[in-house]
Amino acid sequence: MNKRRLLRITALTLVIGLSGAGTVRFAGQDTAAATVSSVSAIGSATSAPPAYTFDRLANPARTQVRDSSDALVATFTDGSRTAVVTGQARTFREPKATASTVTTTTSVRLAPRVWNQHEETADWFQPWLEKTRTSTKPDILAIAMQYLDGARVVKNDKKLRIAGDAAFGNADFTDYLGIAWDFPDGQHENADPGRYGSVDDPGFIRLVYGYRGGYPLRGENTGGGLPRSAAAMSQTGTPVISAAGRQATEHTRLQPGDLVFFDSRTEPQVGIYLGVDSEGHHRVLSSRAAAGGPTFGDLGGKSILDSGGLVLRSAERL
Repeated sequence: MNKRRLLRITALTLVIGLSGAGTVRFAGQDTAAATVSSVSAIGSATSAPPAYTFDRLANPARTQVRDSSDALVATFTDGSRTAVVTGQARTFREPKATASTVTTTTSVRLAPRVWNQHEETADWFQPWLEKTRTSTKPDILAIAMQYLDGARVVKNDKKLRIAGDAAFGNADFTDYLGIAWDFPDGQHENADPGRYGSVDDPGFIRLVYGYRGGYPLRGENTGGGLPRSAAAMSQTGTPVISAAGRQATEHTRLQPGDLVFFDSRTEPQVGIYLGVDSEGHHRVLSSRAAAGGPTFGDLGGKSILDSGGLVLRSAERL
């Protein structure tokens, strides 16, 4: 059974309402199983498809989508399925672990296929974007928050617990769920009953992005899909930061949902970048032994990428 950690953390926000055509800056969508913290209305839905313009940026190569008022609607990165879509503001809080909060208007979603330049001309693009902008399903960030200490249990229609307070352990997503899994690469993984309800840092990423988010998973650390180890994950997706042995400081290249890789005492660790917090620090959510599981708090060390926090080495965008 899942161990109760030292801290109890209030799991985060549920965005209320739907985003619409007149939106601004990076995104936020509705989340599930969370409490309302703050909401900012930034648009209303329209019946006619809006007119979009598309700007190209570099480092990494990506496409920004803007509406007729020049407001940023979404950003898609070449070689990546991760899209950030503009919506309503929400604030993430973990009051017993940190006084800092993270307010964002970014919703992190997975596009149906990898983005390439001119992908906006594909048949899937506009229907998917319009549906996504009004979606009430939890995005990647909202899903990740469902595993903090004290988070309520969520079960699927088969009565399988798919979310709720997770402990830390040398455990994959299968262990947390208590199920076996057959991977497309032919590997089979059985759950360890003694690790039920637990997850380590790469296992947490696989639980959030893979099992819950739908990003392809693989049993080994080679081939296509999301691998088991943090080191292998650091070679997956679109490179955003490559520090080449030094501490990275190019924080402005990051966007919410990026996988960030940082040092630990034994091997590289991985977390999910949340954004800039209320103190101006770059905040990360990861499953950490010192905190007893998933957290973006400061128990056992600060969950930030600035001086005095985690030593950032690289970042990837799935």
